[in-house]
Amino acid sequence: MQLSAHLALGVGRLSSALLVGRLPGIAVFGAGLIAGGLVVALAAWLAGRSHEAGAGAAPHLAASPGERTAPEAPEAPELLPGEAAYVPGHDARRHGPGLHIGVLGSLTVNGQAGALVPAQSQLIVALALHQDGLSNGKLRSLLGADAGHPKPGDSLRQLIARTRRALGCASDGREWIEHMGRGIYALHPDARVDCRQFEALTAAGIASDDAGLLAEAMDLVRGRPFTGCYYWWLEPAIVESVTARIVASAAALAELKLAGDDPASAARAARVGLAADSSAEQLWRILMRAEHAAGNLAGVRGAWGRCLDVISEVAADGQPDSATSAVYSELLAR
Repeated sequence: MQLSAHLALGVGRLSSALLVGRLPGIAVFGAGLIAGGLVVALAAWLAGRSHEAGAGAAPHLAASPGERTAPEAPEAPELLPGEAAYVPGHDARRHGPGLHIGVLGSLTVNGQAGALVPAQSQLIVALALHQDGLSNGKLRSLLGADAGHPKPGDSLRQLIARTRRALGCASDGREWIEHMGRGIYALHPDARVDCRQFEALTAAGIASDDAGLLAEAMDLVRGRPFTGCYYWWLEPAIVESVTARIVASAAALAELKLAGDDPASAARAARVGLAADSSAEQLWRILMRAEHAAGNLAGVRGAWGRCLDVISEVAADGQPDSATSAVYSELLAR
């Protein structure tokens, strides 16, 4: 403090001398600069001393009441098409959900329609229908615009990588789309495909006349198989084969329920089968019988009318099979 007082006194005397003309005029400007510099230096020195003293007492400044500070959030990375956004605490690659692919109706992934972009959905369906996997070359061929224009190798690798990121990992940490070696890709063994589950359940149910297994299989059916899957390689024979299995299973379950004096369950099974194939006349016949067994003649007439509407659009002569007409006539005669 004494040093600062002496400096201030010297600056004051220097300024007074300038004002009364004791210094030559040519030095007035330079001396003024010197005086101003000394004042600024003195103020800076005093401020530094004050800051050091305060810092020694409290090394961290406390926020004022009501004021909150937070670290700057990192910028989110730009997502590529089809990639799933990262949600803190829900890292799909560490805590991935199961993978359930549904084709017995509209295409779903884990119960959601449109969960993946179209190219990723097509990749998943192709692998789902080939349990033993597909080679790199076969995938390029299937996922191309047509048989003559296979998908470029780099594009396929990027598609597989992006689909993997969108799906996350299985509970064991492995990818849902696995490379089996020698350029062959397949779905993880834990991936569930409803048509595979359906085949296993119906085979066991029909072989043992187990209505419980057949009912569990029919619960997987949501409509016409592969709805919305417009892929050039998805042959009609594949769709027809799965559809025929649904119709056969629905008929078997409905017959078991009729035999067990449960017409309501029989009618329900027939309707599920008809949702997959509305032209299946054996299911229309069973539905009319189930409605009659329940004492619902209006239901019999309603089923017959809907059957006529459907068959008129698909049959060559626009008429139902003679067996279907005979069942309707017999039920009304009763």
